[in-house]
Amino acid sequence: MIDRARITIRAGNGGDGIVHFRRAKFQPKAGPDGGDGGKGGNFYIQADANLSTLDDYAHKQKFQAEDGQPGGGEVCSGAKGEHVTIKVPVGTLVKLTSDNGELRILDFDEDGMKVLVAKGGRGGRGNYQFRSSTNQTPQQSTPGEMAEIFEVEMDLKLLADVGLIGLPNAGKSTLLSVLSNARPKIANYPFTTLEPNLGVANVKGKKIVIADIPGLIEGASEGKGLGVQFLRHVERTKILVHVISVTLNSFQGRSDEEGSMLNQVQHDNIQIWKDYMTVRNELKKFGNGLDEKKEIVVVNKIDMVSEKEVAEILKTFKKKKIVVLPISCGTMTGIEELRGKIDLLR
Repeated sequence: MIDRARITIRAGNGGDGIVHFRRAKFQPKAGPDGGDGGKGGNFYIQADANLSTLDDYAHKQKFQAEDGQPGGGEVCSGAKGEHVTIKVPVGTLVKLTSDNGELRILDFDEDGMKVLVAKGGRGGRGNYQFRSSTNQTPQQSTPGEMAEIFEVEMDLKLLADVGLIGLPNAGKSTLLSVLSNARPKIANYPFTTLEPNLGVANVKGKKIVIADIPGLIEGASEGKGLGVQFLRHVERTKILVHVISVTLNSFQGRSDEEGSMLNQVQHDNIQIWKDYMTVRNELKKFGNGLDEKKEIVVVNKIDMVSEKEVAEILKTFKKKKIVVLPISCGTMTGIEELRGKIDLLR
């Protein structure tokens, strides 16, 4: 998934005005008739809900609108340059830097939002514009105006109502498939999800966009594992659903001599709490208010342990004054209750 891109954009240059004199039969000195140059095309950026990545800008870095055409004889103006519109996914933050270092930031947070980001240059004036009673054969014209040029940084931050977070293999992708229409890749090994998945859930007649954020590990805020490239996708979500697994191994970031990053540690109540705090700490370290968002904590896969074990887990979190919702995607236990909590917090 390409969610960051750097490109250069240029509007169209204005066409040159020309020096020209009419040469008609029986009118050898009919006067100046040099036309103006055409205006250069403008450059626009538009948000499009049908796009989900910035892949279009991975291999092409320069985009420009059409230049205006030079003027012609018989006071004919040059043709205007065609405008250009490039499209970006909804949720893209665009930073425009001009030649003189001026910075402009645009947030394309609504579908169809369209902004003129670079103006085409004005066309130059032909010599017809310089005629006067004292200057009947003007020899001057003006060149077309140069267009605006910008260096552009595009940073996609997914727009979702709900973000599913947790360690690798906590069951986020399965939960997304249960809650929504998404069909993400699901497998019993870490980092199955290598890019955010989006799904749309219908909760009491309302459409809610849910994002499955790839698994976080200790040090994610510093770039370990899949790192900060996905943490920033949590920024725009309204609610975080923190998914904790009661049965699978805990995947902590660690490198051995062979480059393995996964250290399997059997879950117990203490480990489950540590897993929860690992993700919470990474949200806090990343900043931008991630740790202050509304949070629903769910303990997943309860169908694979005893009721007594589930009760002990809930007791551990209750001591920390954290309400936990036990769920199972396999038996659908707690799923409707989770939908209700999501609806209330919206």
